[in-house]
Amino acid sequence: MTHPRAIAAATIGNIVEWYDFALYSAATPLVFQRLFFARHDDGLLAQLAPMLVFGAGFLVRPAGGILFGLLGDRLGHARALRHTLTIIGLATAAIGLLPGQATIGILAPILLLVLRLAQGFAAGGEWAGAVLLLGADTPGAPHRGVAFALTQSGVAAGMVLGGAALWAARLLPDAAFLSWGWRLPFLAALPFLCLGLWLRAAPQPGRPATRHPRPPLSPRQAGPALLRGIVLRLAENGGVYMMLVFGLAYGRAHHVPDRWLLLASTLGMVADGIAMPAFGWLAQRLGARIVYALGAVGLALFSGPFLALVASGSQAGVVMAFIVGMALCHAPMIAVEPALLSALFPAAHRYLGVALAHEAGAMLAGGVSPVVATLLVHSAGGKGAVAAYMGALAGLSLLALLPRPARRAVFPQAEE
Repeated sequence: MTHPRAIAAATIGNIVEWYDFALYSAATPLVFQRLFFARHDDGLLAQLAPMLVFGAGFLVRPAGGILFGLLGDRLGHARALRHTLTIIGLATAAIGLLPGQATIGILAPILLLVLRLAQGFAAGGEWAGAVLLLGADTPGAPHRGVAFALTQSGVAAGMVLGGAALWAARLLPDAAFLSWGWRLPFLAALPFLCLGLWLRAAPQPGRPATRHPRPPLSPRQAGPALLRGIVLRLAENGGVYMMLVFGLAYGRAHHVPDRWLLLASTLGMVADGIAMPAFGWLAQRLGARIVYALGAVGLALFSGPFLALVASGSQAGVVMAFIVGMALCHAPMIAVEPALLSALFPAAHRYLGVALAHEAGAMLAGGVSPVVATLLVHSAGGKGAVAAYMGALAGLSLLALLPRPARRAVFPQAEE
């Protein structure tokens, strides 16, 4: 059975890491658009500029995946993860200290972009290392699917805390929130950083760092697996950021109160985290590919209704949109994604392979989807075009599920 200390380090480390990341995601349409890009008079440009800065963080994630993947494969996963946590924690706290555009002009969005790039670079090595803390011991263990899913519940829990912190700050009067209230959750990343470093300083079970020569990762061998992993990632990552970033901006454009949006997205992430272990358990019985396919099909079918509910003007409708979208569309995919990606690469290069597939997919989908959705709404006539885009991402990911992996799946009893 997977070692409890490994589960704790991967899960709790993800909580700390993704608390920081969720803050930026939620603050993009609710804070940064107003304080760092307020001089844009054009409605489209005012919405698009913060989305582009948000997406820029994804451009450097593959570079972070390469650096920290190589470091983790050679010197150990835990050492690489301490570096990723430090960088993203310090960058998040620094965002809380940034003056707005009214104070320092064009330098404000430039500094925000620099810190966003630092966040993205560190995030590029975090996810793969965290889930692979569970991947070294007892391969094929009967409860491995639930353990993998629990690490993703850590991601959801961190995002819940981040969203809840910004929601609590938003209860302040508007002037106080925009002046100093929004900064408090970002500065709270510092004690979280200390907690995370302490948790990851403990020796972790699993495959030790390998210091002896190893065969190189051949492009001919790795190429198909890497391409498959990237395409597999499109539906999950594109879908979640369509909901959590573009969904908030879409709601604001339809005059939905910020408090409703933050409450709904937070409850959606709570439902997401609760559903993940359940889908991990289901994958041990039905197979990881089937469970991922259920989530991808759900995303394709629910994207249109999601946007309609967000724009409905009903608080219950907005809450329902995020709960259903996160729990029934995103949770099935993210719960089994660690297992599907880790099965694609050999142990000696697994950190590098999983990190590259994960982050290249994030760059092509997660960082792009809010931008594409914004452009589609302004140019193609509304939510139908966004739903079609999500359907296309889901279809590509379903194609990536069709060929069986060359290596034995992580859930052997479900795949045979």
